[in-house]
Amino acid sequence: MRNRSQPSTARAGRSRVTRVGRSWLPVVVTVAVASLAALAALGGIGEATVRHATDLLWTDGVADPEVVVVAVDDAAVAGRGEWPWPDQLQARLLEAIAAAGPEVVAVDVVASPSDARVAAALATGPFLVAQDFSAASTYRSRWLQVSGGSTLPDAVLQNASGVGSAVVLADSDGVLRALPAFVETPDGEFLPALALRAVDALDGVADPVVVRPRAVQLGALTVPVESDATLRIHWTAGTEIVSADDVLSGAAADRLRGAVVIVGVTAAGVGDRHITPLQPGVTTPGVVVQAQAMSTILQRAWVVPYSPWITGLAVLLFGAPVAFAARRWRLRWAVVTTIASIVLVTGIGLVLFQVLGWLPDFVRIPVGILAAGVGSLAIRTIAEQRDRQTAERLFSRYVPRDVALELLRAGRGESTGAGERLTVGILFCDLRSFTPMAASLDPGDVQRVLDVFYDYVCERIFAHHGTVMQFVGDEVFSVFGAPRILADPAGDAREAAADLLRDLPVLNGSLEAAGLPPIAFGIGLHTGSVVASHVGPADRRQYAVIGDPINVGSRLCGLARGGQVVASEEVAGSTTWLGGTPEVATVKGIDRPLSVVRVDAASVPRQVEAGAAGS
Repeated sequence: MRNRSQPSTARAGRSRVTRVGRSWLPVVVTVAVASLAALAALGGIGEATVRHATDLLWTDGVADPEVVVVAVDDAAVAGRGEWPWPDQLQARLLEAIAAAGPEVVAVDVVASPSDARVAAALATGPFLVAQDFSAASTYRSRWLQVSGGSTLPDAVLQNASGVGSAVVLADSDGVLRALPAFVETPDGEFLPALALRAVDALDGVADPVVVRPRAVQLGALTVPVESDATLRIHWTAGTEIVSADDVLSGAAADRLRGAVVIVGVTAAGVGDRHITPLQPGVTTPGVVVQAQAMSTILQRAWVVPYSPWITGLAVLLFGAPVAFAARRWRLRWAVVTTIASIVLVTGIGLVLFQVLGWLPDFVRIPVGILAAGVGSLAIRTIAEQRDRQTAERLFSRYVPRDVALELLRAGRGESTGAGERLTVGILFCDLRSFTPMAASLDPGDVQRVLDVFYDYVCERIFAHHGTVMQFVGDEVFSVFGAPRILADPAGDAREAAADLLRDLPVLNGSLEAAGLPPIAFGIGLHTGSVVASHVGPADRRQYAVIGDPINVGSRLCGLARGGQVVASEEVAGSTTWLGGTPEVATVKGIDRPLSVVRVDAASVPRQVEAGAAGS
């Protein structure tokens, strides 16, 4: 024998699974979003936006005071002549720098083969020279392989303490944020950046470049780099710049003593210049870029972007509360939670930047947190809408949609299925002389007239908590008190009828404005006890009210002429309701005379006060 409890047990099991699924849904959403954020970071999606956002952090701190730029600036050009200067003047500048006793000097000016005097001057101090290249390409998606460019004279190579790469590459948006820590030359050698070589030379030894995962090592110096072997510069304010004119005149010797010096050109319109985060909208001389890189290395102020897994973890940790809030709380609290999470993760990112040099992901993490909340809220909305549609679809097999919604809100779906005996107010509203009018109008105009009429009637019925049961041709059938139970259904029906008559000029004004002819309607009002239930075949059941009062209300509507309401004495409450005329009517299908009140629109007051029904 079949266990009769099996279906209920299965339903209970499915219910538990559904509840568990709904409880864990925010976690699933957050994990999915966090994974996408990590993959986006890994694939470089949104990287340009992230870099623009982190540009707002600069300038943080001050440049290392050991780093001094000797600049061929506007003052030097004005006093010594246009750049490039003659070999003798350049040599004098280098000799003056060497005489001041710096620790190391990086010359960010590529020497030409004719610079014999300059080459000789390089032997007077700890000079490092720059090597430039004309072509560069990514090698194995890790570092730059270079070729071409000028060849340094043998005399320069013999007299210099070392050589560094002068290659700089801007990001795809044209902003220079990092330097290649090294390049691979055509002969397979690794040549460090000029700034890196200068710091390495402080111990007096030019160490070879050793490439390690996420780092470059030169002797005891280890520099963290990004996946493409670039050194992200920690841009700072306060780079000290000394004019070459002052050096030549002997006015800056004290400042150069023991310093890490870099020589270059800053004069307007001369030398290489770049757009950097240091001066948004203003180009920065290449020698200052190198000085910033030196300062970053000397201060160990490493700037390391979040790794993809940190981005994903941050979205997971801070997105989960947002997803739960969006799934369970009201919208305003979900919004507050989202804003609080984004502010908190941003604040933590700033702290990590200050303490550890981790460059925050100010874009993908907040977007991921927001996406977790929006995704959870969207799924919640879809689920609620699906449940609502399922319930509506279930009820709409039996009742009109507006009634179905009322039943769902009131939680009375089951009781209406079994049938209820209710006292209701009944209102029929039927157009007069519309059939011959329709025959003279275009079909589209007929539809427009009916639309205006239906909107007008429904608005006033709904205003008094009525339910529109049917539209039959040009007639509207409505009840008050079913399925929504009302304290005074007859009174609500009276007030709706009064509104319909009083506002008739408004209706015809709307029709006239639309270029349509005026209309008139009659209203029948009654009240009584009816049975409200689902009726009809199993595949097409319908909510309906059944009883003799419905027939009476319909017959009374047939007695009303255009601009009139005929109400039974039971619903009117008084034979003088709204100044109406009492009558005794005999109608088809009713075996007794009916006491009714006939009211013309002209006698309806402009404003019907509450309680006027009994006056």
